[in-house]
This record gives sequence, structure tokens and C-alpha cells, in this order.
Amino acid sequence: MKLLMENWRRYLKEEVGTKNKIFVLVGPPSVGKSHWIGETFEEEPYVISRDDIAKGVAKTYSTPDGTPWTYDDLFVPPPKEAAEGDVDENYGTVVPSPPWMKWQPLSYDKVMEANNKIQELFLQRTSEAVPSGKDIVVDMTNMSAGARQGALKAIEGAEENYEKVAVVFNFEGAEEIIKKVAAKRAAKAKEEGESKTIPPEAFDRMFKAFQQVDPSEGFDEVVSVDSREELERIANEPETEGA
Repeated sequence: MKLLMENWRRYLKEEVGTKNKIFVLVGPPSVGKSHWIGETFEEEPYVISRDDIAKGVAKTYSTPDGTPWTYDDLFVPPPKEAAEGDVDENYGTVVPSPPWMKWQPLSYDKVMEANNKIQELFLQRTSEAVPSGKDIVVDMTNMSAGARQGALKAIEGAEENYEKVAVVFNFEGAEEIIKKVAAKRAAKAKEEGESKTIPPEAFDRMFKAFQQVDPSEGFDEVVSVDSREELERIANEPETEGA
């Protein structure tokens, strides 16, 4: 892993003075994408991360007793027996879900409001990527070709000024390990007053949706990062007392 990081730093240095780069990270949650960013770049890149935006928006909402929302609160659905017009003191009124939310017919209006804010801030963040003058990193799962094309919209109109790099995090064969790492991180976050829970079935949907990067997608380079050995170490690391 260390050798990989050193190679990347050298690669970045050698290309100074040439085109800027956009790095589209490809991989499920808890596979090591954010760690890769922190270890790879000596000069901070312009990072586009919907999760980071979501965490910020969550803190602008609170429960009736004043406790800030967590990431998980942004995705709370009404109970199955809920009816349109029902009211929850924390999440608001039950309303019809928008058409794109095919997995649930009803939602809470405050949750929808928060998600609309996330989308607005995400679009703003994306629009400011090229003007930043920095290398760009799209830190999302980007598991499908369609998602990656969406990520490349950050440089729409300025494509000729960027080298497009897909960074694929190998996960095949480590699916259960990744779920275990995610569960450990969720437990740690809960101890710190945060909450980000990704159900196993959500991971399964992401794994199933993965599409290998195809040359037709227009990337100048596709590189692989294999942190499966490190993930296995983290997953099997014994919990320390009080942790």
C-alpha cells in the first residue's frame, strides 16, 4: 500500500505544469476511498463528496430536544402503516415521495426538504470545481457507467483542460469484509454521537450494480487500488476495551 501511494505522489509531481486532472473514484463505501485521498495528495485537491455535504446539512436540523440530526436521520422513512398527512414531531408530515423514489411511496416532508438542500449544495459544489483551478476528486461510489458520466459533468465545457482518471477500488471477494468494516465504523461513529448506517442489503445492491470501466466512457487512464488485505486486517482487528 505504501509503495502504491509513493508511486501516485511521483506520478502527480511528474505531471506538474500539464493538464489538471479529475479523479473519479469507483468503489463501495468503506473500501478506502477517503483514506486514499488523504495519503495521495500533497496539495489538497477539490473534493466533491455528497456524503460530506449531507453531514453538514444534517447538523442544521435537530430533534425537539435540540439534538442535531445525524446522517441516518436524512434517510428515515415513515413506518409501513403510516398514511399521508400523519405527523412525526421530529421528521414532519408524511407526504407522497417524488417519482424517483420508487422504493418508498411516502416520505417525511422535513427529510425531503433536507435532501433538496443537499442536492442544491451538491450542484453548487460541482459548479465551483473548474474555477477552483485544482485537481478534482469525485469521492462517491460511482459504481455504474451512468454514475461516472454524471461525475464527469464537473468538468463539462472544460474537458480539454483535464486528464480524466478513473480510480477503481477492487472489492470482489471482499464483500463481507467490507460490510464488517462498515459496521465497525458505524459503531465507532455512534460512540462519538454520530450515526451512519448502511444496511447489508444496500451494500448488496451496490455490489450488484457495479460495472467495469469501459473505454467508451472516455477516461484517459484507469488505475486500480487494492486495499483488500488492509480491509481484512481492520475487519478482524479485535476491539479495544472502551473503544
